[in-house]
Amino acid sequence: MMKKLYFLFLLIGSLNSGQVTKNVYFIGNSYTGENNLPQLISNIADSAGDNLSFQSYTPGGSTLQDHAGNPVVLNTISQGNWDYVVLQEQSQIPAFSTSFVQTEFFPFAAQLANNIRSNNPCGNVIFYMTWGRKNGDTQNCTSGSYLCTYEGMDDMLYERYMQAASNNESIVSPVGRVWRYIRMHYPALELYESDESHPSYLGSMIAAYTFYTVIFKKDPTAVNFNGNLSPTHADIVRSAVKTVVYNNMDTWYINVNDVHTRFSYQIINVNTVQFTNQSSGATTFQWDFGDGTISNIENPSHTYNEGTYDVKLTTNACGQLTTKNKKINITTLGTTEISKSDFKIYPVPAKDILKIKTDKKISGIEILDSNGKKINCKTVFSNDEYWISTHELIPGIYFITYTMNGIIYSEKFIKE
Repeated sequence: MMKKLYFLFLLIGSLNSGQVTKNVYFIGNSYTGENNLPQLISNIADSAGDNLSFQSYTPGGSTLQDHAGNPVVLNTISQGNWDYVVLQEQSQIPAFSTSFVQTEFFPFAAQLANNIRSNNPCGNVIFYMTWGRKNGDTQNCTSGSYLCTYEGMDDMLYERYMQAASNNESIVSPVGRVWRYIRMHYPALELYESDESHPSYLGSMIAAYTFYTVIFKKDPTAVNFNGNLSPTHADIVRSAVKTVVYNNMDTWYINVNDVHTRFSYQIINVNTVQFTNQSSGATTFQWDFGDGTISNIENPSHTYNEGTYDVKLTTNACGQLTTKNKKINITTLGTTEISKSDFKIYPVPAKDILKIKTDKKISGIEILDSNGKKINCKTVFSNDEYWISTHELIPGIYFITYTMNGIIYSEKFIKE
């Protein structure tokens, strides 16, 4: 009998050792608080033999700007040991005009993401992509505006959350895209409360299964938690999440950015790039510069020919071997304007203003001097152009770096 009990204890211990525990802090508002989304995710995890330990701060109507200055939020972030911190913006803000989003969404997303990483070097940021309102944002609808329809508002939310994740090397929980899939394939299902904005219980279960899949990286169809849903509706949710999320992890930057290895780089002169390891506690470094050369120095520099290169760094940060990839673009010095198929930078040489005209979304604009030092220059968005003040720069060679379609570009220009 004692041998049987001993074997049973060993078996239980073996099963428990396979349990995955994740510590997650949810920062948002009523979209996260409705139906207690974190608890639903925890229930799903429990049913799958995993564990979600969480805290949340979700006052109704709160914005990321509110959270970025809130001592309660900042103190909780600073406790550290968070595997993930979830950021959910107020439901309308990311769908507004480009100029509004450039001042009211992206800066506070970046501020919080930087704070999270500095206090949680082995953690990461998850942007909670929400959904368009059932019949568009009627409160802000004007004739011909994309905000007047669900599809128009939803597309803009998708674009802005994807850009925020790209800007901050974070990951996305694409709840809004799963909603879109279910609205298209199962239009009779009601995902909204009567206000046509907040999630019904079904809507919150969609969000819960999406987050479970993103956080634990497991097939949602292998889980059997139905909550208050019928088995049929629960199966629809799990299948949709598998199709949109689990089968497309790279799309949501999950395999790309959810790594402990991190690095930055700066152009320091002509085509020489200085790379800086930002991985926490790493002791081994393997650089692949994308041109057939490698290095095991922690912070190497490398000289390139003109072109685009896929740079990789592999480290043992946070006790795991992970690899971070970044594409960098090295171009020649422009003398009139820098033009490509989807943008141009002018006038070059620059005097008081350097302009970027493009129909693409770009981010992370920085000006560096010939030694790679960042120069503070005011950037404004006006009439589909980014205007960068160069009035204070002394004459010489400078570099402008920016991110477009997930690729970091660097262009040289002259200030007269």
